[in-house]
Amino acid sequence: MVINTVKINNSKLTVNKDYWFKVLKIFKLDNDEKYYVLKDPLGFKVLLPGEYYSDYGLKPGEKVLCRVDKINCKGQMFIEPEHPHYSEGKTYPFRFVESKERFNFFDSKEFIIVVSDIFENNWDVKTSPGNHIVNKQEIDCHVNKIKKGKLFLHRADDSAITHQVVPGNYCEFIIIDERTNPENSKRYFILEDKNHNKHLLQKKYYLNYRLKKGQKITCRVERLSSEGYYYLEPLHPYYQAGKKYKFPVKRVDKLVFSNEKHLYILILEDLFGEEVQIELGETIDELPACKEIIECEVKDIHRGKPVLSIT
Repeated sequence: MVINTVKINNSKLTVNKDYWFKVLKIFKLDNDEKYYVLKDPLGFKVLLPGEYYSDYGLKPGEKVLCRVDKINCKGQMFIEPEHPHYSEGKTYPFRFVESKERFNFFDSKEFIIVVSDIFENNWDVKTSPGNHIVNKQEIDCHVNKIKKGKLFLHRADDSAITHQVVPGNYCEFIIIDERTNPENSKRYFILEDKNHNKHLLQKKYYLNYRLKKGQKITCRVERLSSEGYYYLEPLHPYYQAGKKYKFPVKRVDKLVFSNEKHLYILILEDLFGEEVQIELGETIDELPACKEIIECEVKDIHRGKPVLSIT
């Protein structure tokens, strides 16, 4: 069995936990892109893109509380500094700027109120028809999420937009279109439910499903995104949660972090030839590492890939 050692240039921190980072310096690249160099609690450096946090007042020598948002399969860590004024899950007054109507990515009319934050940044807040007409200077908005310095808001007194689908349920949809979102250049399927509400499904995770316009598919409705769309997970064409299947073993990756901690990752191959990972922890059992085929239970399907546990 091949054990592939991968050096990770940051510490092994925990996703969704907050840590204090120290701002070491600010530097610019040749193209004028600005970055902050932060030091994590164990003394290792992390880069933070400056374009998103120009209002935060980050200065060398100061400490800032950051949430670890994600650590990708290469060990790269993504962090979100604490906003200097707003917190997720809380409600604040925002200055009302204007009301407007527009056609969204689905070619459906949206009703928007534009509000301004403490730094005079404007944010669009989707609302229901008629509720976008405002006759006061301030509006209370709930902060759903803060990502890359951007505030995702909804009007606090707005029961707002209902899609008439329930998280956790399986619903039938029809693929009515496929298009690229000009805001992020990502390719999406446009799905429609039985009540003619439209939903998004990012195409790149489901290339092996051979989805196409006009096809009916069943999806599990997951949580509501900060942008107001539900995440959907189509039924896998082969794997079912709760059942056991055999998977070929490709290798074991040993991730070695800068703080000397390490993590073993078992790499398997699914029916489509895609890599599927199972975390083995800081120690490795010789049995799964030496086998060519391993039986696993499918615990879930996420973004088109099975989530596995070794049986």
